Amino acid sequence: MIIKNKKQTKSDLSDLRSVVNMKKISCSPRKLRLITDLIRTEKVEDSILKLNFIKKKGSILIKKILLSAMANWKKKNFEKDIYNYNFYIEKILVNKGTQFKKIRPAHKGIGVKIRKRYSNIYITIIGKINYGTYGT
Repeated sequence: MIIKNKKQTKSDLSDLRSVVNMKKISCSPRKLRLITDLIRTEKVEDSILKLNFIKKKGSILIKKILLSAMANWKKKNFEKDIYNYNFYIEKILVNKGTQFKKIRPAHKGIGVKIRKRYSNIYITIIGKINYGTYGT
């Protein structure tokens, strides 16, 4: 008799996911996308280590959001041991947010537009069970 492994259904996977949606981040989407392209589809641990060595404002913001996603997963699945799981970034999106516009006086009586761009970040992490032995 052959017993097939039970595939994880969508309801099982929704328990292992954590979603963070942060709006009105005071950094332009273009600058944030440069950083998010480096850590897309990687382990959360490895991406946090990478973000520690990037000297940009956006790396600090994204690192805080990843830690928040981990805390959300821990709170949602409080009965599960966090050390038995490997966490991966499933999806990371940087979208354009609002724009703050003002006019600054310039030479010869003209005005120059200043645009302060904001962005929105959407991050989904997923926890996959680590089947290997821990600590050996």
